[in-house]
Amino acid sequence: MPKTPEKRTTSRSLVILVLILVGTNIATIYYFQVLNQGVPFQDVPLDIADIVGENAAAYIGQTLTLSGYLILAAGHPLLVSNPLYFMNNSLSSKNCVLVTESSTADLQGLVGQQVHVKGVVEWADQPTQLLGLSYLSHKAVDSASMAIPGCNDTILAPIGLANFTPVIDPLPQKYAILYSGGIDSHWGYYRYWNDLIWMYLLLLLNGYDSDNIYVIYNDGIGETEIMPVDYPATHDSMDTVFGILSSEMGTSDSLFFFSTNHGEYHGICTWEALDPDPLNQTEIQAWFNSITCNYTVIVMEQCVSGKFVPYLSAPDRVVMTACGDDASSYSCDTEGPWNEFVFHFMTALFQHYINGDSTPVWADVNDDGKISMAEAFGYAAAMDSRIETPLYDDNGDGIPSYLGNIVGTDAIFGNSIFL
Repeated sequence: MPKTPEKRTTSRSLVILVLILVGTNIATIYYFQVLNQGVPFQDVPLDIADIVGENAAAYIGQTLTLSGYLILAAGHPLLVSNPLYFMNNSLSSKNCVLVTESSTADLQGLVGQQVHVKGVVEWADQPTQLLGLSYLSHKAVDSASMAIPGCNDTILAPIGLANFTPVIDPLPQKYAILYSGGIDSHWGYYRYWNDLIWMYLLLLLNGYDSDNIYVIYNDGIGETEIMPVDYPATHDSMDTVFGILSSEMGTSDSLFFFSTNHGEYHGICTWEALDPDPLNQTEIQAWFNSITCNYTVIVMEQCVSGKFVPYLSAPDRVVMTACGDDASSYSCDTEGPWNEFVFHFMTALFQHYINGDSTPVWADVNDDGKISMAEAFGYAAAMDSRIETPLYDDNGDGIPSYLGNIVGTDAIFGNSIFL
């Protein structure tokens, strides 16, 4: 994801910090190889940055020990230089290494902690330059009390959904699209599946016919059978679904669109093995403009989602994003394997926490017994504890508002719109 240029003084500080870290690594290697030759070099803990990047190929086949934080992402144990790379959806081959040939049980108890893992370096995915470390042994660095929450990415199945019989609204048709591109098996975190499955349940509870909910996910194969997946995350799939909706929908119908997974400056990520290009802003704008309906609700969780607001803002549309137009969105910090903004958005609409805590939540600002889209956004933005600023627009002026700064007539239309 493109970064905003920093001030020169900040860049100088970063250079100094990098030099200090490099110097520390050199000093560590010098100590073990020169001053304390009783310790084999392969047992000297190296940082991930020492072996990734341009020189990664030189380490293939070597036995060494890497130090990093252990996370569990879509079932893959990964060593990460900083857990925030996982939490803000920016893991890449430059900041993590896949731990291979080990059962998850070997490392399960250390998720979120700093660990030293010894193994043989190999290619986990050579086309993307992702390194793997074939597991030999490990050692915990921190105590369990130091574990960082939010590093265990697991699949959660909503209780009761398998046997749930929805009440279908017989009135004007409600349609929905749930989208997650995932990129590939390493970066398609299970929290994206959790985002979708809970949203799917929420829609069923609010009268949506499952036949009118289109799930576009990863390579087209779901993680469990509890929610059907209709299409893989590609341009062709979006063309197909919006083509269906443009012919079926009319002026009394509504559309709910939700996207999660990775985002970048150029758009929303796809499943890259099938379609390497992101869904860009003008393409998504054209898809929505092809539909005739009463109103549309668009909720975007991915990074850089705020960039979509001026493209998608229009009369009779509610648009909300998890973050700004040059910012990252984050996973939950303490609530569980969901993304932060959408977790609180769904919590507002369920009117209770969805992570096993049945405590009721208050999001009904006007006490009318219903939660509007504006109320759900207000609650989610207020409860969002990550370094992100959710944005909102429903007056069609393309100028997003944020909590505490409602611009113009934003929130008036959204207070009349419900799932």
